[in-house]
Amino acid sequence: MESLQPLKQSEILLVDDSPEHIEVAISVLCDHNFKIRVATSGSAAYKLIEQHQPDLILLDVYMPEVNGFEVCHSIKNSSKYSNIPIIFLTASNDEESIQKGFEVGAQDYVTKPFHIAELLARVNTHIKLKQQTESLTQANKELDSFCYSVSHDLKAPLLSIGKLTEYLALDYSSALDSEGQQLIHTIQEKSLEVIHIIDRLLEFSRMCEMQIQLEDIHLEELFLTVYHELMKLQPERQVSFQLGHLPTISGDPLMIKLLVLNIISNALKYTSNKEHAVITISSCEQKNDYIISIKDNGAGFDMRYAGRLFEVFERLHSQREFEGSGVGLAISQKILKRHHGKAWMTGAVDEGATFYFSFPK
Repeated sequence: MESLQPLKQSEILLVDDSPEHIEVAISVLCDHNFKIRVATSGSAAYKLIEQHQPDLILLDVYMPEVNGFEVCHSIKNSSKYSNIPIIFLTASNDEESIQKGFEVGAQDYVTKPFHIAELLARVNTHIKLKQQTESLTQANKELDSFCYSVSHDLKAPLLSIGKLTEYLALDYSSALDSEGQQLIHTIQEKSLEVIHIIDRLLEFSRMCEMQIQLEDIHLEELFLTVYHELMKLQPERQVSFQLGHLPTISGDPLMIKLLVLNIISNALKYTSNKEHAVITISSCEQKNDYIISIKDNGAGFDMRYAGRLFEVFERLHSQREFEGSGVGLAISQKILKRHHGKAWMTGAVDEGATFYFSFPK
């Protein structure tokens, strides 16, 4: 059994009102270097979690006052505690409870009476998964911080280069031939291009760190507002904007507006060579999600390269064809992931593209 021991002492909250089961669980888990706290009711469990977060919760299904399902639902709907893995304790023949446990957010179940090897294996597995997730989250935060620092430090000298070339053009224009003038113009243009990329990279980095402030957002109204704002910048365009019924969602208003801005900007950009652009927005419902689609009749893309679309700085069209930094779709995916949604695209070359995103109800 020694191979099952965790590397460091982890804390488990056992929520059960059966003295017999409590005694067995404590005996087994303490022998394998776990620290155990016990709550015999749901209300007692809440208090212990608030005092100190456990690494894992063993939760009995049936208890007086508040049952295990209600306790699990409350924990999983709390932003502070939702990452705590929960293993339900249930009878081996209670398939209905096992299914309901998964529906309210539990990670696993263990049947009673306990099989020692099974209990230890499941506990160790989920504690290890939690530790790995926390390590990965921390590594991502450090990477985001690094990207922000590097981007910020790169921007200052590039701005200086832009200013110096501006002075050069003003003070020495008479001494430069047309080729020299063009060279200065190219340096300024490329400096601004890199600064724009850095701004987008900083924007992407901030998106990873921003705290989410949830509000009700009327998507239909937001799509229409953003579209009109963008069309003011290109009033000469002939665009058919077909907006179907869209749901009201709960999300961060700044992030969701940026998401919609990226989506519609892309649709307008990649239909810019069309005499008459058509952008169609619609939605449908699944069991747990809304699915929003934004279809255009623009340049489209080769589906063989669809996997690259949401990577930072990946582009399927040249800068000459369509301007851009290749960060907008990566930011959109990051926004959706932070709201527990996701994005994907379909398309065909010269036949347009459709951007889809799911959003939880």
